Amino acid sequence: MARQRMVPRGLALAVMAGVLWGWRVAPAGAASPPCWLPAFTAPMHPSASGLEPGDFAGPSFKNQTVRMFVRPTLAGPRLRLVLSNQYGTEPLRVEAVRVALRASGSAIDPATDREVRFSGATFVSIPPGRTATSEPIVLAVDGLRDVAVSLFFLDRSGAASWHLHSGRTTFISATGNRTAARTFEPALTTRSLYFLAAVHVDTAPDASLVVAFGDSITDGVGSTVDMESSWPARLSRRLATRGGRPVGVLNAGLGGNRLLSDGYGPKGLHRFERDVLAQRGVKAVILLEGVNDIGRAVPGTMAAARIIDGYQQLIQRARDKGLKVFGGTLTPMSGHAYFTPENEALREAVNAWIRGSGAFDAVIDFEAAVRDPANPDAMPASLTADGLHPNDLGYERMAQAIDLQLLE
Repeated sequence: MARQRMVPRGLALAVMAGVLWGWRVAPAGAASPPCWLPAFTAPMHPSASGLEPGDFAGPSFKNQTVRMFVRPTLAGPRLRLVLSNQYGTEPLRVEAVRVALRASGSAIDPATDREVRFSGATFVSIPPGRTATSEPIVLAVDGLRDVAVSLFFLDRSGAASWHLHSGRTTFISATGNRTAARTFEPALTTRSLYFLAAVHVDTAPDASLVVAFGDSITDGVGSTVDMESSWPARLSRRLATRGGRPVGVLNAGLGGNRLLSDGYGPKGLHRFERDVLAQRGVKAVILLEGVNDIGRAVPGTMAAARIIDGYQQLIQRARDKGLKVFGGTLTPMSGHAYFTPENEALREAVNAWIRGSGAFDAVIDFEAAVRDPANPDAMPASLTADGLHPNDLGYERMAQAIDLQLLE
């Protein structure tokens, strides 16, 4: 009788999942070339993210575990982590890293727990201003479950490279390496991501990406925490449900960000290279930024022409890379501190150019999706959290305003 060859359980599960989800399954003896694409990204803030030193400063960790949750928007049998020390002033040492699928709360599914290695080591040291990409990890993701990323810092982590608003709860231990623990009682919870810049997935060869580029309205501020309720997350679900060629959505929203001025992270004109143009597999970008340029400007110093010039620069840079650019109209802000008659006139002038200039490949009329018909400079109370940011229902309206055929 011929001897049966035993297949490792983890590999067998990955192959089964590949059959179910349409991933590449190579014939026996054939090598299937990987197709690594970013399925999740988090634009980074420096440690002090506001206008004043220490404003919204990211924490430093010592002898602590940080467990974060993210949801990749492409399916595949393997993933890689990208950790960032972009804004660090000293080398960042991460003593242990593990990934798993989420069960509930801070708990992971132990059967999916994996150790993460970097060049064969279980720890990684990242120089200031650099990133580190892990070895491939056999862990099937499908865009429907959260991935837990647990980092243990033995020595002081130093100045944080972080993403202020992730829309998800992050769990921070009191002390000790808890990366392999099914769950732990946190000493602190936040809604931020720390040092985690991206998750890459080995996905289908015909997969592509669209980047949602903007500020807190793209980041999902005002949506329900842990519910994946931002408009990019809802767009991702629409794309997954419609079937066909896989299209992932990268949320490059950065709360407080402005197109023309630094502050909450580098200005949009600068970070566009890192967060859009440098991302592999991107075919299109949805641009929705400018309301902070209007709302936070010294009165009388901002002009619609300045914002329009910024748009034109981004459009040209994207087209030079072969990308399509879709312009999102700025949503209403009456009822928020940003609203003044002068600021409203600026917003309307910018929107008139977006709609009428023909500069974009298409216009996505977010304003029309959420404005109050009886008061067009405002959102109805049923659609907004604070007059500026939509709520869950408002973000659903925004996602539904996007014609999926634009992204085919």
